[in-house]
Amino acid sequence: MGTSPEPKGTIGAATAKSRRSTKIRDVFGENYLDYQYRFVEFFVEHLEDVSRAFRGDLQQMLILAIIGQVTLRAARDAGIRDQDPSLSNLERPGISASRIADVTAIPRQTVRRKLELLRQKGWITQLPNNSWTMCHRDGISGARVDLNEVDQRAIDRIARLFTDLEALVNTCR
Repeated sequence: MGTSPEPKGTIGAATAKSRRSTKIRDVFGENYLDYQYRFVEFFVEHLEDVSRAFRGDLQQMLILAIIGQVTLRAARDAGIRDQDPSLSNLERPGISASRIADVTAIPRQTVRRKLELLRQKGWITQLPNNSWTMCHRDGISGARVDLNEVDQRAIDRIARLFTDLEALVNTCR
């Protein structure tokens, strides 16, 4: 009750995706050193980059990322690709400071301090229900505008990681 039937082909596609995921996991397990080297190289490079952008404050970056994920999930779920900046704050998804603290294991008072720093940068805003959401400028997240160079380097890194891991999987077929 309350659920709609799965569209035809969805279950088959999910099963095929699950099988592919299992196969890739097995390849990574069998070639652990190659996989781990590539992943750690990506991860460390990315953390170094965002650490510089956030002046060493990775907790601030993590909190912003969580708030951003809430916004992105809502946009994806609604099938929206570009956020409408004219949406009222009541329509924007938010997440509470307490929930962020629970998810990250960062003390609540520290989360509140980091939220205030992000608010001062113009990247987030507090909604009337006291939850936090992303700020937008001309339809684009203010954080995305300000962190555009980091974002572009991340895209390059992810493309390199994807290419490397895809090559690893393809050589093991």
